[in-house]
Amino acid sequence: MVLAVSDEDAGLVGAYVDEMGITVRVGSGSQAAGSYSIPGYPSSALIGPDGNLLWQGHPSGLSNSTVESALKGAKPAPTSFLAFAPKAAAEGRVAAHAKAIEQGKLAKAHAALLGFAADAKATEGEKTSASALAAEIEAHVQALLAQAERFAKSREPLKSVTVYDTLAKEFGAAKFGTDAKAAAEALRKDEATSRELDAAEAFEKLRSSTAKLASSKRKDKYKEFAEKWKGTKAGDRAKAAAAPKKE
Repeated sequence: MVLAVSDEDAGLVGAYVDEMGITVRVGSGSQAAGSYSIPGYPSSALIGPDGNLLWQGHPSGLSNSTVESALKGAKPAPTSFLAFAPKAAAEGRVAAHAKAIEQGKLAKAHAALLGFAADAKATEGEKTSASALAAEIEAHVQALLAQAERFAKSREPLKSVTVYDTLAKEFGAAKFGTDAKAAAEALRKDEATSRELDAAEAFEKLRSSTAKLASSKRKDKYKEFAEKWKGTKAGDRAKAAAAPKKE
């Protein structure tokens, strides 16, 4: 996974990302410069699957062979934010459900893990690890729900409903699923939030359709969008991306 980070605030970083049509993940407000003793910019760091620093320097100095060497034995990146690597040990038959967690199949894994408590054939080790893994799933889902709520409060309803809809689809009639579905429906029914959501969806389409345009033409499109969706966060982002660069 490629992650770009900046020590500047979200507003500046977001405007630059929109203006330049950047598609990789970008983080703002990073303190990584101090942690990695960054001497200058741009600077890159290659982190191995074990979390250790394998290489650091100017991006132009990173060779394909260094990256390929680092990728040996690495697991594929999760394709869903539901997936995570559990910390608890997986005893015996529980191991299969730990694998399901890594694949983001949380609902099926959670139900099966809870079932170990009543399984007469389960060993004490399996019951203990099953309980611990079920608790990790619950903590992960609670963290996602809290994140979705923060997205909604910060006028980013598209991100919020994406989390809620994904959880609702995954857990279905289970409590996590029904709670997420109810939260998504509440956002869509709220008039102000609904407009923010429509604007956010339109903005993502705009970014995609203008990614290959020249900077000047892209700015014109953003300016038009900002006028149409004035008062929304997406409109503010478009306005910032269309603004002339400060000398």
